Amino acid sequence: MPDEPRVLQDRVAVRFLEERYQKLTSELRRQDQGKTLQKETVHFCGLACTSSSESYVFVPRKTLGDSATENQRIARTTMRVLAKYGQDTRDRQGLSSAEDGNVGLISTVQDLADDFRRYGVFAERVRYATKNSGKANWPRTAARELAMVSGNGNIVYPNIRTSRTSNAHESVLARVQVAVLLEIVEHHGWWLDGLQGREAELKAFASPDFPRLLWSQKLRSLLPNLFAQRAIRLAHSLISYLDEDPRQNDGITLYGIDDFHAVWERMLREVLPGVEGGWNSRLPKPAFRQASNGQLLVQERGMQTDIVIRDGTTLKVLDAKYYDATSLSNSPGWPDIVKQLFYHLALNSVVGDEVRTGSFVFP
Repeated sequence: MPDEPRVLQDRVAVRFLEERYQKLTSELRRQDQGKTLQKETVHFCGLACTSSSESYVFVPRKTLGDSATENQRIARTTMRVLAKYGQDTRDRQGLSSAEDGNVGLISTVQDLADDFRRYGVFAERVRYATKNSGKANWPRTAARELAMVSGNGNIVYPNIRTSRTSNAHESVLARVQVAVLLEIVEHHGWWLDGLQGREAELKAFASPDFPRLLWSQKLRSLLPNLFAQRAIRLAHSLISYLDEDPRQNDGITLYGIDDFHAVWERMLREVLPGVEGGWNSRLPKPAFRQASNGQLLVQERGMQTDIVIRDGTTLKVLDAKYYDATSLSNSPGWPDIVKQLFYHLALNSVVGDEVRTGSFVFP
């Protein structure tokens, strides 16, 4: 079981990070991650692993607790939130569809842990073709092998087509699953359910006897011969993990997202009562009339509200802002306020006399 990671906060000052955690900062800069080369604060939320024994979790801004125990709980919750967000946004065939991050990989990691917790290491008895070892296949031998006639007239086959059944846990799928789970335990065992304390159990199984670079390729070639739903799903999850986490460098490994704002907006949309969809398509769109012929040209994309909720007869336009909002310097500026005013006018043109309000929502 790996040590629990150090807990830091998204938007922490780069200078502070450089003074306390030089290796982490230098790796972030070397890989141009967390916007450390463009900003004065680190823009990252998620897990950063610098080695098998050293890792850091950046939790959302304004969420740090008063104790180490509380912060570890917040860190675990953060990873589970990112996994849930990744489940909604990822492309199951490979890289996640989330911008500036790999939250789809976090979701895949959780899927693999859940599969192991429910079903254990993959087990399947697979019969494969051999020669001169195992159960004889006489029809195939007669069709494919050259027969010889002995001195007493008997037909003899120097080579006999046979078949054997592999051990239940020696298939390629099972071996790759075990090896990947050991990697996941190393970096993610602290926040995943079902893996804690099971590292020794996993090490009792055989790992692949071919390079890691070929694991994904081997699984792809195996897919046409898989028919059970669990086997197909497990193979796809392993391929997704290996494609997104190739482990081809010795630097920092990141599992997270550069801009938590998208997650913050999704969270609000799912938990706030009275959220109504479809408003963006009903709001006015920019239009221009050509002076030459009087033709009216309307843009396809109009106003894009974050969240609209209904509270009785009141419509509220909420703008999800991932700001600290503790002073004027880190609060919404004039452009954000003007946008809210125009949302008010736009709603007025659609709903008439209904009461309308606008608000910013901060962490």
